[in-house]
Amino acid sequence: MVTQKDISAACGISISAVSKALSDYPDISEDTKRKVREVARKMGYQAVKNELNSRREHTYIVGLLITDETEKDSCRNVIQALRKALVKRGYDLVVLSPLGKEGAAKGRPGYLPRARLFGMEGVFLFSGIEEKELYSHEDLRNLRELILGEIPVVSVGNNIASCSCVLPGYEKAVRGLIGEIYSRGHRRIAFVVKECADQSGICRNLIRTVLGEYHLEIPDHFYRCVGADTVGDACSETMTLLKRSRWLGPTCILFSDDLLLEGGIAAIRQCGLRIPEDICVAAIRIAEEEKYQGCPIVSWRFAPSEIAGAAVEQMFSGMRSPLYKNGRVRIVEGNLCDES
Repeated sequence: MVTQKDISAACGISISAVSKALSDYPDISEDTKRKVREVARKMGYQAVKNELNSRREHTYIVGLLITDETEKDSCRNVIQALRKALVKRGYDLVVLSPLGKEGAAKGRPGYLPRARLFGMEGVFLFSGIEEKELYSHEDLRNLRELILGEIPVVSVGNNIASCSCVLPGYEKAVRGLIGEIYSRGHRRIAFVVKECADQSGICRNLIRTVLGEYHLEIPDHFYRCVGADTVGDACSETMTLLKRSRWLGPTCILFSDDLLLEGGIAAIRQCGLRIPEDICVAAIRIAEEEKYQGCPIVSWRFAPSEIAGAAVEQMFSGMRSPLYKNGRVRIVEGNLCDES
């Protein structure tokens, strides 16, 4: 079977340029489009492509790609909401297993060929990869090919400019939470955030900016970053915060997501402290329920159903119009909740 890789080699241009030329993208010159179409016709590709497109229109299948296994727990609620939203529209959600370095080295088919094989009409992407990494790391070529291909890709929770994105409004969340904490009289505020580059990880930069606006000087050891084992690391980092100085410790701790909050609450309970009598807890959460393990916390909550609904709308907009598939960002705002 003739593939776009074959046409790419014959024309001497990239696979993404071939894909865009065949899909009539405006950023490809007419001369290049004519050349690619002529080569595709001679190689017998166009008939195959039309057949695949015809099948894909009626597959009612959307893909799900999580590039990092450690991300599964943090996005579980949103994925469940995505599945429900798609079922209402008569669509199924099918998982694309991540390749990783080992899979790519063994010659496993890339994401785009597999998405075509399943007849996927679109793919939801959960990944903490930065845009600059996407184009600078050869290990990510399969992900890059998927994003630049003809199938709509919607990144959920991470801003990748090469595809449509749905993002929780973390800037508003950080400002809202710090403003609420400040209004309650807290000045010794500690933060437990992720080291990664996804939106919850980016919170650490926003936090420093907002604190400067309130003229608050927070000691460096009040900023704690966690790695891959988010719950365990959050518990350990929170324990360090609480034991470092009982008298000059924080009066409030802000956690940038649900997994960090889970680890933090475990540490607070192990220290025998009460919430909020002994210490205030604030968090940015992606959850539907009002309370978290019976603990009265101050939270900025994003409903998974709202994130999923926005992602599905982005996906179907991309299906209807190829010109819509890239560079569109939708922000889900969330709201301040006093879960007492």
